[in-house]
Amino acid sequence: MDITALQESTDLFWFCLKTQPKHEKLAAQFLRSKAGLEVFSPSLRFQRVTVTGQKKWFEEALFPGYIFGRFLYHAHYRLVASAMGVTKVVGFGGNPAVVNDAVIADLRHFVRDNEVIEIAPDIVPGDEVTLLEGPFKGLRAVVTRVMPAKERVAVLLDLLGTQREVEITANRVVPGKVHPLSGRADK
Repeated sequence: MDITALQESTDLFWFCLKTQPKHEKLAAQFLRSKAGLEVFSPSLRFQRVTVTGQKKWFEEALFPGYIFGRFLYHAHYRLVASAMGVTKVVGFGGNPAVVNDAVIADLRHFVRDNEVIEIAPDIVPGDEVTLLEGPFKGLRAVVTRVMPAKERVAVLLDLLGTQREVEITANRVVPGKVHPLSGRADK
């Protein structure tokens, strides 16, 4: 849509907004609270093992450096473009790029109430995992059984030339690579 049509329109449109690095949440919060605009800032929530070997939850923007804002172009452009954390309204050839409502609706279909997509680590028999705690911390093992009701997994450990199946709490292992004999493609 060209800029003249946007300036004359009385309709709300979705726009893609470029943010400063790692400022997606700040920009979204500012536009919601201070400007009263509708904002969509989806993020991913996932577990990762830290340097200390602890398993922690992290949250990152689904589209790093970008958020979506819905506003009346001629009334809010200057406010949005100069908002805290926002660097510009994305456009092409001097015209701001309007994002179709259906695209935002499709994206919202995959997120929870607070715009978060949680990626749960799936562990299945045949996966190689790394143990995070206990006397076998750091060892790799192959999952032989998953017991969701007990929140445990059985792993096959190679100890002193023998293999032993040991049950471990599921949150004490982190998925590694897919074992070649599991029948699944690489993650």
